[in-house]
Formats: sequence, C-alpha cells, structure tokens
Amino acid sequence: MKNFKLSYLYVVALVVIASACKKEEEVPRGEYAVGVVVVNEGNFFDADGTFGFFDPPTKEVAQDIYQNVNNETVPGAFQSIFTFDGKSYLVDQAGHKIVVVEAETFEYIGTISGGLSTPRYMTIANGKGYVSNWGDWVESGGLWTLPNSYIAVIDLTSFTVINTLNTSDGVEGLTTIDNQVYAATAYSTKVHVINPTNDEIVGGYDTPFGPSQFVEDGNGRLWVLCSNNLVKIDITGERILNTFEIAGGARSITVNGDGSKIYYLSTPWGVPAEIYVIDNSATFAPQEALITGDSFYGLGVNPDDETIYVGISNPTSNGTIVRYNSDGTELDNFASGRFPNSFEFRK
Repeated sequence: MKNFKLSYLYVVALVVIASACKKEEEVPRGEYAVGVVVVNEGNFFDADGTFGFFDPPTKEVAQDIYQNVNNETVPGAFQSIFTFDGKSYLVDQAGHKIVVVEAETFEYIGTISGGLSTPRYMTIANGKGYVSNWGDWVESGGLWTLPNSYIAVIDLTSFTVINTLNTSDGVEGLTTIDNQVYAATAYSTKVHVINPTNDEIVGGYDTPFGPSQFVEDGNGRLWVLCSNNLVKIDITGERILNTFEIAGGARSITVNGDGSKIYYLSTPWGVPAEIYVIDNSATFAPQEALITGDSFYGLGVNPDDETIYVGISNPTSNGTIVRYNSDGTELDNFASGRFPNSFEFRK
C-alpha cells in the first residue's frame, strides 16, 4: 500500500509539472487575434486607406490599427486583406504594393513591391502567393480597357514576384479550391483555372459579363458574382449548374458559416443598394431584397452568428458600419474609415 501511494503521488506530480510547463510554453495571442478587421479602402487618389478593428462582445472599436502598432501611417488604397500562416497581406492597389504584417499584432514585417501593377486580391496555393493585377488602363476605340492584366506569383519567403501569368481583362477575385486557383476577370466573360504546380492556365469557364468574386458553398459548389448574374459551378464535374439573373451593379458576395446561404450586394446606379440572400440549393434568384439602403459599399457575414456587416461610404469623410441580424433587422452601428469595403472575421 505504501508503494502504491508513493507511485500515485509521483504520477500526480508529473502531471502537475507537465501542465505547468505547457502553460509556460503557451504564447499569448495578439490584440487583434479575435474580432473583426475592417478594410477601409480609402480614396484612391488620397491613398488614405486604413484598417479598423471591432470587438463584438465589448463593441469597442479601434481605428487605424496599423498606425497604433507601428507609430506611423502606411499610405495606400487598400482593396483587400488576406491572412495565412500567421501573416496578413494588405493589398494596396494605389501604391502597387502589398504590406505584410503579423496577423495578430499588426506589426510590420515587410513589403512586396516590385512586379505589381494595381494589385487587387490574393490567394495561396502550393506554398506560393497569387495576386491579381489590373495593370494599366489603355484607351482603345474611345473606351478605357485593361488589356495588360496578369496574376503575379509570389515567393512567400523572399517577398518577391517569381512569375506572371497573363489573363483576360481586369482580373479580380481569386480563390483556391482543391489546390487549383480560380481567377475572375471582371472586364471579360472568363473564369480562369490555374494549376499552381506549373503555374499555367489549364482551363476555365465562360460566364455572363463581369465575373468578379467567388464563394464556395457547403456542398463544394463555386458561386461566381458577375455584373448582372450569379453563376453556380460544379467544379468536380467541370460544368455550370445555374445562371441566375440578379439586380445590376453586383458588388460583393459572401457566405454564412455552414455554406448554406449566399449573400450578395447589388448597387444599381441611381437607386438604393440591395442585399439579397439565396439558399445554396435554390433554383431561382430571390425577388425581394433582405436589406435596402443608400451608399452601401461593403458586405460581410460573421460565420459564427450570421450577423450581417454593411460598410456605408461617405465620399467626403469617414464611413459607417451598420450591423444587422440575419433576418435583416438593424442591430447597431459604429464608425469606420473611408470607404469600408470588406471584413475579416477572426476567432
């Protein structure tokens, strides 16, 4: 019995020591690890974009978190943010650069600058970064076009462009599914499919004009937001399943937590903006908007509780974020920077 008690005490002591060591090894998470990052695009010519942060439980708001952390501003018109492997990539279309920060603290790491021309969005595949670039505007036949669009391939260690892939005009949204990169080209009717092993365009889909953004639903279907249409693609069978006609001026698309509902924002010229929701099994487009309002600029849906975040722009001053329940009833609002265009939900 004495030996049993001694053995028991020895085991308990080992467990306590191991637990203490584990606690000592835990690294505290950064101030911006959990919450909502707001991408404030800013005015293109003023390059006054910023990143805000909202904490839903306390409703505390921090403006320009990059400056708060690094004690300096970073000028730019920020189209998007992409976070991967502990780093956030801040895509600045006006400055032709990507600013890299620690994701949870927003401390500056480095800048990707050479080889970018009006960068828009980013994704990761096969250990490399892929960045859509509009390139330069070119006047042709009295119209301004984007014939020099391309995707820049980024070495994520050296922060350098190592390859470029020419695309159709106005390459925009990017996403990676099953180790293939999908690229929407907003000034054409093409969705490109890229093999990241050899960095070649290996196929694609023809859609109505203006494919710009993607989401993947809970059934693995790819939804493409076009100028006046919503397209549902079976990427396994490599075929378009449905093409829905929707309100004009389609601007943003997102999905809820389990991928059962797709939300999209349409901003037709001269009339109030509209936010619609469609089930992933729907066979026709919704006829009534969930939310209607003026100056809607950005859309996001919290995957945890389906709270809807809407960025409202003000051309001459800072914007506002309005939050709604999933049924479209308004919850509250808070201040943002100029032209809030998107949200990143962190947990």
